[in-house]
Amino acid sequence: MTTLKFIPYSSALDTGFWHELTRRKLEIYRLDSSNQSIYGYYSNDANDNMPALFNIDHRGFDENNKISNPQQQYSVDGTLKLVNTIEEFKTFDIDSALKSESSILWNDFVQGHTLENPQKLNRFYLLIFADLKKYIYYYWFAFPTFLVPTSFYLLNPVQSIGERFSTDEITAISKTLESNQLHVCCLHRQENLSFSIVSLKQAVEHLNDQPQSASKYIFIVNDPSTDPTHPGWPVRNLLTLLYYHLRSVEQLNIICWRERFRDGHQHVNHSLYLQLKPESISNIGDTIPPSTGWEKNERQRLGSRQVNLSTSMNPIHLAETAVGLNLKLMKWRLAPEIDLESLEKMRCLLLGAGTLGCNVARCLMGWGIKNITFVDNSRISYSNPVRQTLFTFQDSCENKPKAQAAADALKTIYPGIKSIGYDLTIPMPGHTVGDSTIEKVKEDVNLLHDLIRQHDVIFLLTDSRESRWLPTVIGAVEQKIVLCCAVGFDSYVIIRHGVPTKESDSTSRTYKNYIPGNKLGCYFCNDIVAPGNSSIDRTLDQQCTVTRPGISMMASALSVELLISIVQHPLRGQCPASIHPDREESVPEAVSCLGIVPHTIRSFLSRYSTVLPTGEAFSQCVACSSIVRKAFEDDGFSFLLNVFNDIDYLENLTGLRAMQLATDINEIIELSDDEEI
Repeated sequence: MTTLKFIPYSSALDTGFWHELTRRKLEIYRLDSSNQSIYGYYSNDANDNMPALFNIDHRGFDENNKISNPQQQYSVDGTLKLVNTIEEFKTFDIDSALKSESSILWNDFVQGHTLENPQKLNRFYLLIFADLKKYIYYYWFAFPTFLVPTSFYLLNPVQSIGERFSTDEITAISKTLESNQLHVCCLHRQENLSFSIVSLKQAVEHLNDQPQSASKYIFIVNDPSTDPTHPGWPVRNLLTLLYYHLRSVEQLNIICWRERFRDGHQHVNHSLYLQLKPESISNIGDTIPPSTGWEKNERQRLGSRQVNLSTSMNPIHLAETAVGLNLKLMKWRLAPEIDLESLEKMRCLLLGAGTLGCNVARCLMGWGIKNITFVDNSRISYSNPVRQTLFTFQDSCENKPKAQAAADALKTIYPGIKSIGYDLTIPMPGHTVGDSTIEKVKEDVNLLHDLIRQHDVIFLLTDSRESRWLPTVIGAVEQKIVLCCAVGFDSYVIIRHGVPTKESDSTSRTYKNYIPGNKLGCYFCNDIVAPGNSSIDRTLDQQCTVTRPGISMMASALSVELLISIVQHPLRGQCPASIHPDREESVPEAVSCLGIVPHTIRSFLSRYSTVLPTGEAFSQCVACSSIVRKAFEDDGFSFLLNVFNDIDYLENLTGLRAMQLATDINEIIELSDDEEI
């Protein structure tokens, strides 16, 4: 008969475990080197050629972890020995420690506790010395198992259940085990390909009473091994337990249960089926048999391991690792095509550090974007902190500049971010520039132009229409991705500006299903008047942005999500927009790996409704048209001075004024008294 061999555990300690251990050593354990309870787990869903991993993460010190483990994670109790010196670690009596841990395991076997609670089938011992000056950790695992019987004999060669059972039988077994979270259980075969779960204790009692019915019982053990012929450590301990309690059974049927999930479907056919001839060891009694279990090191010799976390244990480095965790998990199953590297390198300029600016920045950080620049010219007032989420009461007491305070707040939240704040007033149409301020305004224009040139994405988040004009012009000239977000009392609008090209200026055609990215309109494309000074003759409620508090958070979040969809499209800013976004399947060109990429998102909270209109660029637009862009490129600051000081200049330049007059004349002709009714 063939002898069955087993795959030992391979330990895997999460960085979060070391961080929590360090905290406990410094704050709780100190010089206390007594044994501590600790909890690890193994899984039965590893991919092919993976070792039989035994894991401990930051939850390892929490007893509740035993009952709160996710599916396919099976908790194991253990003992932690954290010694104070490297000498104590090197001279530690490993034989006594293993014997002590094995005695707990054996007593549970003998007294029947393991039959009642299969979680007691495994234990582990973890010896650690932590050098907290250098963040070097020395550790050694023991996973005790017994050297009795000396061999486990197979009646038949190991098979996969896909070879041993029919498809209907496997389906019935899977369905029976669907809600089972026990480490070990037993299936009782019934008529019509059905099975029922019985506890280990019930199965052992029944087999001792009726050993001839052994063929109807199949013991199920969740197996961490991925080897096609050798099961893992839990199977060895289960066999020892059964060999002790079963007296005259001639055959044992074992399924080493392994699961995988691909494309939402469960796969179990690779699970192993074992048939063994038991050898009773009940004559041993209460005497603890010899045991083994100390883990081998990387050189496959009995010895400790070490890990150097001097770089990652720094809290800043830990934060960097943790920040990207959720994003990286997206690539596992949900969005495997998403390009996270491009997001991390993207530079975002936020024009406005108020309610919208604060919330947009937080969302950008959530997506792993690490370069965020703020521009604002106002200071934090007492009314700001409750709505503007990067500011505190102390900031308002000190009347801090918003832009710099927002940048500092981001660094407090995550020190790895690169954030700068600029106290800058954006020059605006209709806001007259006198001789005394002309040099300052010129400096502001140049700085704004430089900032837009240096960044990849521009967010227009200011609180007046005219303050968005100059960034729109410069963004169009520099061919940047520009997102404009504006809020009302119970509504908001988000627009991604088109990225104009020379080709878009020279071609004219009608598009049936979509509008190319270089032909999309901007925030000003629906206007038939130029922006002017909107702050004149305003009451207090008109001077402040009065809006329902949730509006800014909704608008900010969608602005960032729209940006992410844009940059995940192969054409980025040139991504086309479907004219009918609700029928995006007809326009695959307008879809990224995250879904559709709309041109405009307009929402009305009073009706809890959202529409996604798409608009083409206006040839006489006061901001993004080729007329305005050419004037800016040719005349520069002198062109801007004309716009700032003459409210009619833009309308005359683009032909809007002539269009308005033509409309007025047509209306007069239509209503002429000379015509008969």
